[in-house]
Amino acid sequence: MALLLIAAVAGLVSAATGVHLRIVAIVTVKLVAWGWFFLAGIGGLMLLIHEGPLPITNGWFAMFSGIAACPLVTPLLRQYFGVRISGAVQFLVALLIIIAGRLAVVIVLHRPFLPHRDG
Repeated sequence: MALLLIAAVAGLVSAATGVHLRIVAIVTVKLVAWGWFFLAGIGGLMLLIHEGPLPITNGWFAMFSGIAACPLVTPLLRQYFGVRISGAVQFLVALLIIIAGRLAVVIVLHRPFLPHRDG
């Protein structure tokens, strides 16, 4: 649903400003990646600082998922290690890390995969 909304907004911005849809899509993807870095990466780090490093599920997976999604990772890997990765691979790594974190919560803490709301 969110992807459809993002695509619709990108199409409207493209039509209204005359900017090509590809440029709008690239900017949108970069903004989402930075958002995930700040939400998951910095949020996971703050959780580790506040709650401590144990249990292992407590912020580690979120922090590493945010770092994996950070747009600076690709140019740094290319510059210092000569490794080129695509945006799709970067997204999949970040997604797999956060899924692994949720699986760790299920296995280690015996909680449901998706948290449910009380109310």
